[in-house]
Amino acid sequence: MWDRGLHSYQMVQATQKQGCHFLGRVPANVKFVPEQILDDGSYLAWIYPDGKSKKKGFSKILLRVIEYTIDLDTEQKTYRLITSLLDPQLYPALVLASEYHQRWEVENTIDELKTHYYGRKTPIRSLNPREVVQEVYGWLLGHWAVRSLMFQAAQQAGISPLRNGNTCTLKVIRAAIPEFQNTPTEQLPFFGHG
Repeated sequence: MWDRGLHSYQMVQATQKQGCHFLGRVPANVKFVPEQILDDGSYLAWIYPDGKSKKKGFSKILLRVIEYTIDLDTEQKTYRLITSLLDPQLYPALVLASEYHQRWEVENTIDELKTHYYGRKTPIRSLNPREVVQEVYGWLLGHWAVRSLMFQAAQQAGISPLRNGNTCTLKVIRAAIPEFQNTPTEQLPFFGHG
């Protein structure tokens, strides 16, 4: 899976020479001329080395274009993916679009860890390999604890856990730390007897 903007003819050609498939997002300004509309609404189109080659009839590569719209709170956002998976029966557009967005869940998690949890320029302080592993486990456990809390809050509110923002949750937790520090241990849900 490719990030947006990594859709050059050379990259498509090199990927296919390796015997691999690709699925990637293209920016809105990149246009493809539909060659054949498929049953699932996606379409086949050609990609050329450049605009001049297109006019001169140079080699072209067939790819599939999947366009879809996601409703956000205040607007609709249209996405366009290209892929070498040409058969809509084996690879339905809805499945490919869903899988592409699942990829971004992983990217968001990595961003959360790198950007919001470390809070310093040197992410790992330890110099000993064993302590590095211990520190990484600590960060992962902290991230899991925050995500778990977000999931519980979403369940109580009856909303999707994806609607809870990681940054806002961290702010709420950080603001609540002094209160938790002054609370007797037996009143804390994880340590109490009830």
